[in-house]
Amino acid sequence: MFFKKNKSQVAESKAVSRKRSSTYCALPWIHLSTRPNGHMRVCCTANASSVGATNDKEHGGEVGILKNDDGKPANFNHTDLFEAWNNEYMKNVRRMMMNGEVPPSCTKCFKEEAAGHLSKRNWETRYWDDQINLDELLQETAEDGSIDPKIYYIDLRLGTKCNLKCVMCSPHDSSLWVEDWNKLYPNIANESLKEIMQWNNRGRVDGASYNWHLNNPKFWDQLYSQIPHMKQLYFAGGEATIIEEHYKLLEQCVAQGYAPAIQLRYNSNGMEIPQRLLDLWKQFREVRFHYSIDSIEEMNSYIRFPSTWEQVLSSFRLLDETDDHIEVTIACAVQILNIYYIPDFIKWKLKQGFKKIHEWPFGAGMLNFHFVYHPAHLNVKVLPPAFKQKVEKKYEEFYQWLEDNFESFNIPVSKQTFMDAPYGIKRLKGMVQFMNSEDWSNRMPEFIEYIQLMDQIRGTQFEKVFPEMKELMDFKSGS
Repeated sequence: MFFKKNKSQVAESKAVSRKRSSTYCALPWIHLSTRPNGHMRVCCTANASSVGATNDKEHGGEVGILKNDDGKPANFNHTDLFEAWNNEYMKNVRRMMMNGEVPPSCTKCFKEEAAGHLSKRNWETRYWDDQINLDELLQETAEDGSIDPKIYYIDLRLGTKCNLKCVMCSPHDSSLWVEDWNKLYPNIANESLKEIMQWNNRGRVDGASYNWHLNNPKFWDQLYSQIPHMKQLYFAGGEATIIEEHYKLLEQCVAQGYAPAIQLRYNSNGMEIPQRLLDLWKQFREVRFHYSIDSIEEMNSYIRFPSTWEQVLSSFRLLDETDDHIEVTIACAVQILNIYYIPDFIKWKLKQGFKKIHEWPFGAGMLNFHFVYHPAHLNVKVLPPAFKQKVEKKYEEFYQWLEDNFESFNIPVSKQTFMDAPYGIKRLKGMVQFMNSEDWSNRMPEFIEYIQLMDQIRGTQFEKVFPEMKELMDFKSGS
């Protein structure tokens, strides 16, 4: 049943004329996000807000995860979608934003913005401003933060079934990781690293289950009832392209006749793009396919293990030939292992002559970026100060290279427009500023032990694949 305001709430909300506060974000008014275990969260980055230089987690370490009135996580194994939409947690997030306060769920975005990086709050609000009347939704919100559920945008993580086991991932998000975790966890000596890599009760905590999407027909009934409102469906890991329920949802959108009004969005490793999927995509208004690639050649294979570079290139070729209503961008997860090499990745991309992959204005024709927060020992803030200086120097030289070689990039704007683009060099500078904004190098022992153990388990060789980073393995506190 849809949430109903009482008459006094409706009158009260209409009587108040609200303006967006400095902390406003569109997402709590239009969106819900899931974890692969069925936990609901404010958005896909919200529960990274408590990640820091240590494991002293503010707000209980589950910031961003919706809580029921009993204090336990709202989980689709046992929680009603519409009740969660207006539970006390969600209402409080909206109230705080209306009052110009920063909800604990949202500190990640505000920290990124303070460091000069464009956050999810920035670009999502900018995007949705062009899609729906956000100010009208603000006026419709009751004083207690409740609003009728019209879910325009949902982020679905349908379990953990995946065909890769990326080095920054875990069994919380990839089924393929389980075998490696069984070898890794018993051999971890560092207590902080052990806490980060825990997988308590194999994910079955507070009623959670990776099969939530198989066990909750009520969720699907409620979600299907929202299809008439839906403007964007977003799918991410596990790997949606190999999960049957993802296909069933697309087919339901087609059957109800709303597919032409819906944009599909993916973060995908691109290892499997079957014809069945390409045929379904033809029915939808638009498809935004964010191809998750983090570096080039052996470096990407190390990070997105056990993919091969030839597989990556094959998918690039396929995606470059897709229909015009399919946008393809490269989604790069920025972390210790690749931030030094991102200029090399951009150079590679600009030299490929792709027809449609990451066209201007997306990422100024280069790449899109998001930071890795978990596991914390791979966050770029963990790099020692001396290596951060090497990164900064390389980027400064790269900006000059971009200016000197602009005419060869086949980008349809002036050089000045390219150099000033908010998602281009300015965003690269913001990434470096974010890296320098805090010193988390006390986590370097965690990083070193983690890499050594993973190399033993996977037969990989960090120092061979990332020779310029070899010095990190000799790091000593205070050096």
